[in-house]
Amino acid sequence: MFSESLHLLSGNEAVALAARDSGLSIGAGYPGTPSTEILEYLHEIGGNAEWAPNEKVALEVALGAAFGGGWAMAAMKHVGLNVAADVLFTAAYSGVSGALLVVSADDPGMASSQNEQDNRRYALAAGVPMFEPSDSQEAYDFTRAALELSARWRLPVLLRMTTRICHSKTPVRPRPEPAKPPPARFERNIRGRVMIPAHARPAHRQLRKKLAEIAAWNETCQWNQTIEGGRSLGIITSGVSFAHVREAAPNASVLKLGVTYPLPMEKIRRFAAGLQRCLVVEENDPFLFEQIRSSGVNVEQKPEMYRFGEFDVERVRRIIVGDVSEEPVPPRGKPPALCVGCPHRVTFELFKKLDCIVSGDIGCYTLGALPPLEAMDAQICMGASVGMGLGLRHVLPEDEARRVVSVIGDGTFVHSGITGLVEMVYNPPKTGHVLVILDNGTTAMTGLQEHPGTGRTLGHQPTGKVVFEDLARSLGVPNVFVVDPTKEAEQFEQNLRDALAGNELSVFIVRRPCILAAGKIKQREKEQEEGGGRRAEGGGLAASAASTKPISVVIAGLGGQGVLKASDVLADAAFLAGYDVKKSEIHGMSQRGGSVASDVRFGRRVHSPMIPSGEADFLVVLAEDQVDNNRPRLREGGVLIAPESIDADALPNRRSANVAILGALSRHIEIDPAAWREAIRKNLKPKLHEDNFRAFQIGRDWCGSI
Repeated sequence: MFSESLHLLSGNEAVALAARDSGLSIGAGYPGTPSTEILEYLHEIGGNAEWAPNEKVALEVALGAAFGGGWAMAAMKHVGLNVAADVLFTAAYSGVSGALLVVSADDPGMASSQNEQDNRRYALAAGVPMFEPSDSQEAYDFTRAALELSARWRLPVLLRMTTRICHSKTPVRPRPEPAKPPPARFERNIRGRVMIPAHARPAHRQLRKKLAEIAAWNETCQWNQTIEGGRSLGIITSGVSFAHVREAAPNASVLKLGVTYPLPMEKIRRFAAGLQRCLVVEENDPFLFEQIRSSGVNVEQKPEMYRFGEFDVERVRRIIVGDVSEEPVPPRGKPPALCVGCPHRVTFELFKKLDCIVSGDIGCYTLGALPPLEAMDAQICMGASVGMGLGLRHVLPEDEARRVVSVIGDGTFVHSGITGLVEMVYNPPKTGHVLVILDNGTTAMTGLQEHPGTGRTLGHQPTGKVVFEDLARSLGVPNVFVVDPTKEAEQFEQNLRDALAGNELSVFIVRRPCILAAGKIKQREKEQEEGGGRRAEGGGLAASAASTKPISVVIAGLGGQGVLKASDVLADAAFLAGYDVKKSEIHGMSQRGGSVASDVRFGRRVHSPMIPSGEADFLVVLAEDQVDNNRPRLREGGVLIAPESIDADALPNRRSANVAILGALSRHIEIDPAAWREAIRKNLKPKLHEDNFRAFQIGRDWCGSI
């Protein structure tokens, strides 16, 4: 049984806990799935965390702290590192006085991103060491080790996460002793930090010398693990692929690399020697394969078709046998949509009515591109809407150019739209231009985070505020409108028509709060007043039994039904009952009413957090129309628990249906009722406990009576 010092944490939570335990001075970043929760959790457990206007500023803040001897972290999703790359490349030359960790969360399969770039390439290109955790325990261990390595060699270090590592929950045992870095202190070092060419040339040579030393250190590094098996097949792997490999090929020899740049080439050569076949299994680009093969080691790479999307156990099985036949196409789930009552709907309906050519941006309003609205014509990256709209205006015939509108959200505007507005004033098209800023008072898509336009910090405390209309006027925009799209719809339409017909520059601030934001902000403020905030919690309840084979449960439904909350309760209940637990989920745009699913696996020993299609023991479905989409995931003889498994009319309220259906599930799996109650208590607010205890029992009784 696990000890009470063990915690069930997501990879993001594990990074935050390790950063705090390392004595981190400051963590900075910009919210972006799948990395958002790192800084949120760091704040909740007492660390110093802040949202920056964008990732470049976040890394600059962290670098400055590291120049002053502090231990600092910048956290961002993979495309955010594109924004921060200018800082990263030269920071590798300058080095640091304290420690600097850069967390990059990649998104294989593009669950909530515009591309699936492989940011391991940044380590090689910039010349910074890189760690790749394979579960939450390693996310904790590698965060601490990366900060220590950074302090030792005075270099930035990259921690490369992926969506499945960020969002999966696995057991974590923290180190018993927190670190105590030296106190921050500034030491002048003009030659080392002022990167003029005369200083940068020797700095580059010094960087390469350090990388050679780190490569030698990596040959005996404890974070690279060799698992002896048969000599007919050896697999070199890293990250979450390691978990899939262990399940797909339990008898193979495995070299799991934890530090993937610079590579321990002698260790790799020794591993490959004598193997009949040595295969590199890695998600995304052939990053490891290219380095290993170029060093003269005879290894195989995966077929090209497996370069795309994320891995699971079944895909790794196919790679091992060289199966290049067409992969089964998963059933299409329900697409996400703008929330009912979303203030953005009015704006996109107006764009459609006026037949606008809409240059769009990144945020929940991107859903305006989907049916039935289909009112967005381009979307590339954060802030691009303004520049792309200007480019269209410059080249299109006048009648078409007048239809072009740029639309951007409030958080995205602060991130990288302001420079586009400057370009609009500096190089205006002959027809003028129209910029629409959708100001709903929050960063909605990633979970209602603050930004400089809300006037509140990451911890929701009052601070300085960027007032968009004042900014636009100060830059010289002649026509600035502030409208409520719901209360002033007619005036909004008339003003927009006039702006499109004219030759001047116009900025519309379309201001109405996100319908999801106000209540959550009030809730957080109340928790703060009451001294609330989560802390990592351990186990403590004995297991009723120990499963010899992992139990695999898929929970599926629609965004807003509490699928992820139900999977949290199940995972915590199994963890409290003494099982090894792996929980995996993908969340992002699907939370806006689209299809959502979460995998929970538990038993004596679990490797992969993902359940291969056709191997789930239980399929728990909260929405009737999602049963057929998810049925292929259930094994032959598996148990389907659908909405009709409970008496919905008997529930205290409809929102407790997700917990009631867990009650029905509890009849089929051996977890002590005390563990279920504690898991419900842990995951829900106190005022909801009694209703959900009742709902759980109703589901349990209803299932037991049929």
